[in-house]
Amino acid sequence: MAPSLHAAALSLAVGLALLLPSSSTAQESRNGPKVGVGIGTQTLGQFLGWSGLPKVGPIVGWSFEAPVTDQIRLLIEPMYIGKGSVTVNSQLKTRSSVALNYLEMPLLLKVSTNPDPQGLFLTGGLMYGYLLHGKVKNFRDGQLESSYDFSPAGHTNRGQFSAAIGLGHEIGSWMWELRGQSSLNTFDRVVRSHMVVYSLQVAWRFPTQAEREEKRRTQEED
Repeated sequence: MAPSLHAAALSLAVGLALLLPSSSTAQESRNGPKVGVGIGTQTLGQFLGWSGLPKVGPIVGWSFEAPVTDQIRLLIEPMYIGKGSVTVNSQLKTRSSVALNYLEMPLLLKVSTNPDPQGLFLTGGLMYGYLLHGKVKNFRDGQLESSYDFSPAGHTNRGQFSAAIGLGHEIGSWMWELRGQSSLNTFDRVVRSHMVVYSLQVAWRFPTQAEREEKRRTQEED
């Protein structure tokens, strides 16, 4: 996908986050920063399958939440996410660590179990990831043997689609979620395996107008 198409996709997603709430008079959109940590691996195609040892990576982004119905929201969450894997050969006493850094755009439906979108919720949907660069480290007997960076510059296929499911809880402005995601396609010449990530993500959203008014009334009553 050409860079201009990536920019167009990002603009469309943000536009949806801003436009969808205008059709709902009963609820307001929410947004705020999101951070988290994930453990990743590479598989040969099993959805949410696991192989090898976990590779820990950071998650930093922004969460936009647009109301669809009373209990369904659309989550649009541009983020930076670290993926990768670790493999160990105990006989040769070697360990290889692959770190892959992505820009990712999840588009998920968030279904609350309560009518007032607080408490327990489920998420599910698709996301598009764009590989920025990676780093490979090889160890033998616990000592670093080789290390090199790589970038898919010159390769036209740096994009990867993933499917995700999650379980979370929100209270007030805070929201946390346990999320699992697995890629649906492979890179042609850079990385041929599928990426799997399990993560814990925490978001804080700015108070809505209704929440600010409720807080002001409470302060005035006190």
